Amino acid sequence: MAGANGRFPKAQALVTRPGSDGRELYMRATFGVMRSTDGGASWRWMCEPSLGYDGTWDPAIAVTRDGVLWVGLPDGLAYTRDGCDVTRVPELAGETVKDLTTDPAGQRVWAITSAEGRRSFVWSGTPVKGDAGGAPLRWERQGAGLEDMHLMTVEVAPSRPARVYVTGQPFGTVRGRLLASDDGGRTWTGGVNTLADDGPLFIAAIDPKRPDRVFVRHLHLAGSDLLVTPDRGKTLSHVLRIKSSMLGFAKSADGATYWAGSGLPEDGVYRSDDRGEHFAPVGHTGVLCLHADGPRLFNCANPFTLGGYALGLSEDRGVTFKPVSGFADIAGPVACAGPDGGTCARTWPETRAFIVPDAGAPSASTPSASSSATPSDAGPPAPSAPSSRCGCWVVGGPNRGVDLGVLIGGLSLAALRARRRTRGRRDPAASARRCE
Repeated sequence: MAGANGRFPKAQALVTRPGSDGRELYMRATFGVMRSTDGGASWRWMCEPSLGYDGTWDPAIAVTRDGVLWVGLPDGLAYTRDGCDVTRVPELAGETVKDLTTDPAGQRVWAITSAEGRRSFVWSGTPVKGDAGGAPLRWERQGAGLEDMHLMTVEVAPSRPARVYVTGQPFGTVRGRLLASDDGGRTWTGGVNTLADDGPLFIAAIDPKRPDRVFVRHLHLAGSDLLVTPDRGKTLSHVLRIKSSMLGFAKSADGATYWAGSGLPEDGVYRSDDRGEHFAPVGHTGVLCLHADGPRLFNCANPFTLGGYALGLSEDRGVTFKPVSGFADIAGPVACAGPDGGTCARTWPETRAFIVPDAGAPSASTPSASSSATPSDAGPPAPSAPSSRCGCWVVGGPNRGVDLGVLIGGLSLAALRARRRTRGRRDPAASARRCE
């Protein structure tokens, strides 16, 4: 059930199917994964149990060019072509999949697995030829793995497919590391951290033309930093610092433009027009994710604020965002065969009541007069009353209806360590892990 994990419902991440001209979108939320085939105007819901997880797990998701959705699980990896028939990958059975990414062509998938007491590994899934009815990818574990390293994110350099980067930190610490591999994840170099602040590192982007140049988000108790390395992680320099949590990051396909966004409207959205050398504030919209797709810039937002929405779109390069859809635009679960339509169909009425408290209210795609009079760049929304089930809030500012179960700033280092040692509970950085 949507309310069973006791979390405020919100969108967390957005990905586009390569080759779909931006029409096919997948949005991960705190209550499952949604699929849209009309550019985000309407959605169909895939519930957590149907995909193989429940509770407060926030799965990494990736979509390949052939339309297969890949879902990282606390005990393996699953894929589905239609949201109904979900298959587990036998090679990764029992592994905790922390992140997924695809190559630029959208044909190959990379995964990282990590759990305390076990070696962490990078896995690669390569297309299977000549067997359209079987598994779409053949999965292989790369190298001997990393000992005592809690992996967080993985990315592949667009201009050099054998160059793989991961971030993580030794178990029991929050001292982030960036490591690089030139042989697809079999051997690793780097891992030096001379930063003043403790805190995890998350790969934000890799320069599409320069494989040695990587952007990294650093979340810590004082806020967030955007770091860049020109030399595979040997040195890291600051290009942006904000006092809140940097939950959104996106780049244009050519790497000429980058965006970074805070969960708080006060810090809002920053943009770089010089390949990430300098950033300047451009708008006052709080974002829970950012995703660039061609000329379009999407954001995830809190739909339970005045004029709020779940998915927004900027047509002026991040200065303002307009509503695209809200949770009321979820038409229902994916249509599956069977007498009752499957697990998701049975739980949909309760889920809808949870995510759309007033089913008679207009949806975000057709804003009411009151919502259209309050554009997303009009400044901070009125504070929302905290849910009795969500007790943590954004660091560096007043409560804005954005719970801090996904953030770093409001948690002590001791709490971070304790949560990461507890298998099956939500990693406090899970939603921050994949926010582009």
